[in-house]
Amino acid sequence: MQSIDPSWTVSSRQALIFLQLAESLGVDRHQLISDCDIDPIWLENPDFRMPATGIYQLTEQLAGRSNKQDIGLLAGRLSYLNIVSLILYLPTLCDNLRQWLNMMPSVMELQGDIGESVVIREGDSIRTEWRPLLSQAASGRYLSDMVLSSSISLLQSVCLYPVPLIKACFAYPEPADTHLHRQLFGQQLQFEHPFSGLYFDIKALDYPLIKPLDPLPERRQDNLMALIDKDIGDGFLRQLRRSIVRALPTGAMSIDSIAEELGISRRTLQRRLAERDTHFLSEVQELRRAMASRLLAGRNMGITEIAFLLGYADSSSFSTAFKSWYGCSPRDYTQNQAQE
Repeated sequence: MQSIDPSWTVSSRQALIFLQLAESLGVDRHQLISDCDIDPIWLENPDFRMPATGIYQLTEQLAGRSNKQDIGLLAGRLSYLNIVSLILYLPTLCDNLRQWLNMMPSVMELQGDIGESVVIREGDSIRTEWRPLLSQAASGRYLSDMVLSSSISLLQSVCLYPVPLIKACFAYPEPADTHLHRQLFGQQLQFEHPFSGLYFDIKALDYPLIKPLDPLPERRQDNLMALIDKDIGDGFLRQLRRSIVRALPTGAMSIDSIAEELGISRRTLQRRLAERDTHFLSEVQELRRAMASRLLAGRNMGITEIAFLLGYADSSSFSTAFKSWYGCSPRDYTQNQAQE
């Protein structure tokens, strides 16, 4: 059987989600922690990266003690609610589901080294497929269930029109009780599939997103979008900054990709920036620096979420960059802000 790579880590937030579920199911939280390779100190910081071994042990123990194999489906709903700040934030940058889905794989990767989510076009449908790092035989169904459950909750919450689900596929045998599956995913279920994933009509890509009336609880003059649009009289800079901010979470941003989105050549983009006494990397770093302090001051997102939004591979890389800008760690900065 495939073994867990000792270098794999997950956000301790994932363990906290399953522990919250344990309390709802009447399973002793403290006993669960003591019976798994989990140090209680790790759970004091939701952004801590704990060894992945602990999350697999925790899900197995919880499923056994609660006598419920659907714990992943339930945890997915908890996971969805725990990233509500991201849900409110991303639609401020995107106009339709197509743009939003470009960020989806990166959102799923916030959970740590348990797998990756990919979005693939297949004929007249789009599928979001979950590819676990650990085989289904070795990991069980719990984490893949959590990802699919949180994904359907996310997709059904951001569009103006309901997104019709064509079918849901699961890489494990059909359970004796599929009541919760049908509640979450409808009647078109396929088990023992080569992969776990969700299929949607391709027309949904152009569905407009719901724009929150008050996406960030900050004063209007201190709003994050006002920061991005600070040169509102310069339409080119405003469009450029919005494109950069939207591309950062995908982890695939470059001057060439931004130039392509703007419909101009790399050379033209560089020339227009030079005319404004700036350059591409300067714009990227200034946006990252200013957004980092604004998002931390809002205290609505964790450091891991902010690192993702700014395009960093992990919270450690973000913390290093932040310290070079402000002379302190993101956590110290947040604590100092709270004391003022």
